[in-house]
Amino acid sequence: MSLEATILAVLLTGALGLFVLLPLLEREETASSRPGGGAGSARQRQALETLHAEKNRVLRAIRDLDFDYDLDKLTEATYAAQRIYLIRLAVAILKRIDELEAEVVSQQARVEAAVAALRGARRA
Repeated sequence: MSLEATILAVLLTGALGLFVLLPLLEREETASSRPGGGAGSARQRQALETLHAEKNRVLRAIRDLDFDYDLDKLTEATYAAQRIYLIRLAVAILKRIDELEAEVVSQQARVEAAVAALRGARRA
């Protein structure tokens, strides 16, 4: 198996893995309505851990791709196509990390506001 075919197989496996994990990474609209499902739920933390691991895997793949290209193991066309794919994948992962972190912060703010309102109501 050639190096190009191996790299393509690794990339396709990563893309398939991301596709399989997408349901875990999707926002859960009812999370804040369940007990214990509010700010920073276990599902959100797991999704963030998975996203960070996938981001690191993609960054390593870019580094390895650059190294193989520097050693003239890849053609210009193969290198360019694979690098563009990996960079787009990394950008998509980073955007999802930002969205999920913002969602967690928003949920934490809502929980803190509800606690403050409850404390104020008890004092009155």
